[in-house]
Amino acid sequence: MSQFQYIIRKALPGDIDEIYRIEQDSSALWKRDFFVREFKTDFSCFLVAKYKKRIIGFAVAWLVSNEIQLNNIAVEREFRGIGIGEKLIEQIVEISAMRKPFKILIELKEKNISAYKFYIKLGFTKTGLRKDYYNDDNALLMEKTYSE
Repeated sequence: MSQFQYIIRKALPGDIDEIYRIEQDSSALWKRDFFVREFKTDFSCFLVAKYKKRIIGFAVAWLVSNEIQLNNIAVEREFRGIGIGEKLIEQIVEISAMRKPFKILIELKEKNISAYKFYIKLGFTKTGLRKDYYNDDNALLMEKTYSE
């Protein structure tokens, strides 16, 4: 894909249909109501990546104490592999303005090899495993620590 301009901004309630469409095409673990609830959660950071008039990715994280819990992130298939997911995470880190050291925690399906490779590339390390956490898979726990 050639270079293109997209923006990252806070999610708005009117974005939910497009966000949910991306979720259904990705993991479909979250129900539509889960996204709606994030607008009422004070410690939630809910961002979208937008290209022209189209939402092409999103990220939802909770900013608590000196940790960022990355709860959900997805990018439309045709826009994957060009850095949008990484930019969404960078923007969450910037918005959080956490004092160092702090860490980002994530959980993903153990069988999701592409997500695992994405997080390894960004400097995350495996910290644990929750057996049979999902109906069809284990949960792999990973984290990245930002220090001074």
